[in-house]
Order: sequence, then structure tokens, then C-alpha cells
Amino acid sequence: MNSTYNSITLVAAEAISEFSVVALDTAGKAALPSAATDDGIIGVAQRTVSAGDPVEVLVYGITRVKASGAITFATTPILQAESDGEVSACVSGSYPIARVLPNVNQLSTAGAGEQFFAFFLGSFTPLA
Repeated sequence: MNSTYNSITLVAAEAISEFSVVALDTAGKAALPSAATDDGIIGVAQRTVSAGDPVEVLVYGITRVKASGAITFATTPILQAESDGEVSACVSGSYPIARVLPNVNQLSTAGAGEQFFAFFLGSFTPLA
């Protein structure tokens, strides 16, 4: 699914579930982000792992992610990370990390844990 150009393998610092957003911790391991303002977000885990296991992390491109709550794709297409590795609509002061990729069968999410496709870009300048 992923090429060698858009994913890397890291050691998990903690238990991480499939399609969770991850950040680098101080030891260089993949960990869940500390908050939507975490500027160390590097990608999306591609499988569920336990602490100490290797985890493939997509660092750029199309992947599934998990919503932290309801998201309406047409009005809030830019996403931020949450501390549990899920994503929500980006708000002022938070780091945009991805863009929703809607399709004819899915134009919104109803609640937490619902999966959908997004284009992961990585964190950059906080949203004004």
C-alpha cells in the first residue's frame, strides 16, 4: 500500500491503535500526540501495536484516520490531531495536519472512532 518514500518504521513508545496520529517523543519513538498544539506530529500509524513494537508510520500521503467526533467534510475539511490520536476539525491556534478526502458515500462523521480517508501533510504553522 505505501511506498518506501512516504512511510517509515519507528519503535512505539506506548500502545498505539491503527490509524492513530503519532508524534515523536523525546527518545525518538512514536507516541500519541500531547495535544492539538503538538508540533512534533509526524504521521499516522498503519497498524495496532504495543509499546516496544515496530510501527509503520505514514509520513505523507493518503491514509485512513479516526474522527474524535462529528466532522462535516464540506465545511471543516482541515484537520488537527487530538491527544488520543484521533482527529477533529482544525481550530485557531492548532496545527493543521491533514485534509479530508470525502467521497460520495461519506460526507461526514457521526462520532468518535469513525474512520475516513485524509491526505496527511504533517504539522506546520498553526491556524490563525
